[in-house]
Amino acid sequence: MARNLLTKILGRTLVAIAFFSVLTPPVAFSWNQATHAYIADQIGATAGYDNNYEMWGSVAPDLFNFEFDPAVCPGWIADELQGTNGDSALKIWNAATSDREQALAYGFVSHNGAWGDDHTAHVQCLTCGEDDGYILVKAKLLLSTPVDPATPARTFADEFATLGANADQQLMIAHVITEYAVDIRVRNDLDPLIGRKLATSSRSDTKRFAELLVKTYAADYAAYCFGGNVSTAASVLTSIEKQHRNNMIFLGQALSQPEPVAVQLSAEQIAGIVPGFLGHPLPVSEAEAVGILKTGMDKSVEQCRGDYRKELEATVEFVRDNLNAHGVSYAPRTGSSIIKSSPRLP
Repeated sequence: MARNLLTKILGRTLVAIAFFSVLTPPVAFSWNQATHAYIADQIGATAGYDNNYEMWGSVAPDLFNFEFDPAVCPGWIADELQGTNGDSALKIWNAATSDREQALAYGFVSHNGAWGDDHTAHVQCLTCGEDDGYILVKAKLLLSTPVDPATPARTFADEFATLGANADQQLMIAHVITEYAVDIRVRNDLDPLIGRKLATSSRSDTKRFAELLVKTYAADYAAYCFGGNVSTAASVLTSIEKQHRNNMIFLGQALSQPEPVAVQLSAEQIAGIVPGFLGHPLPVSEAEAVGILKTGMDKSVEQCRGDYRKELEATVEFVRDNLNAHGVSYAPRTGSSIIKSSPRLP
C-alpha cells in the first residue's frame, strides 16, 4: 500500500513539474511567497550566502497548501510546517545543526502563524485597525467592492459566485487574489528584483533543504499518516518540496514581467486551482474565469496601494523581535553572495 501511494505521489509530481515548466505559478494562503521572501531578506543576513537560504526557508512552509489528496494528510502536515502553534514553529530550528541548516531554518521559522509573518497576514494585522489579518481585511474589502462603479449592486462576491463558489469559497478566492496583489506591490514599490531573488534562491544549493525537512518531520508525519513508514513519509516530503521549488521558480519569473503580464499569469493560475478547493469543475469557461479573476486582481493591487507598506514595515519589526525572543538568532557569514539583500525598510 505504501509503495502504491509513493508511486502515485511521485507520478503526480512528475506531471506537475512538466506542467509548471510551461509557466504555471503557485498560490498560498496568508502572505504570498514573494512577500515572505522579501520579509526574510529584510530580517536576515545583510550579506553572504545566507540570503538564498533564508529566502528559500521562508517560502517552504507552504509546500502542501494546494495538495488536496487526503492520502497524504495535507491538513496535518501543513499545520506542522506553517507553525500554527509555538512548539511546531520551532521544530525545524531545533533540528538544524550546520550553519546552512540554521540559515534555512531561520527563514522557515520566520513564516510561522503563531508569531511570525503569517500572524499579521492571517490572524491580527498591526496597522489596519481591524480584528483580522491584513490579507483577510483586504480580501473582505474586495468582496464588498463593486466590479463597476456604474453598477454598484454587483460586487466581486457576486462575480466569484458565478465561478460556483459559496460564501466561504468566495472569501478564499479573494484571499488568494489579495496575496498576489501584495506580491505585485512589493515588486513595484519596494524591491524590483524580488522575483529574480526568489527564482535564484529556488535554483541554488538550497536543494539541501529537503534533507532538513525529512530530518525534522518525517518520523512524526509517518506516524500520523503512513502507519509509521518513514521511507514513504520522506519520499512524499521530498517530492512535494521539489514540486514547490519549480513553482517558486515560475513565480519569480512571473513577477519579473511587466505588471499586466504578471497579473494575467496569476489569474490563469488561480483559475486552474479554484476547482481543487471548490470540489467541482468551473461552471464557466476558463477564459471567463480568468477575466473575472484578472479584474479582481487589478482592483486588489489598487486597494493595497495605500497601506500595505506600513503593514510590512510593522511585520518586519514584529517578526525580528519575536525571533530574538524565541532564541532564533545566529551569526550570519559575510562575503559575496549570488544575491544581495535589498535595502532595509526605512
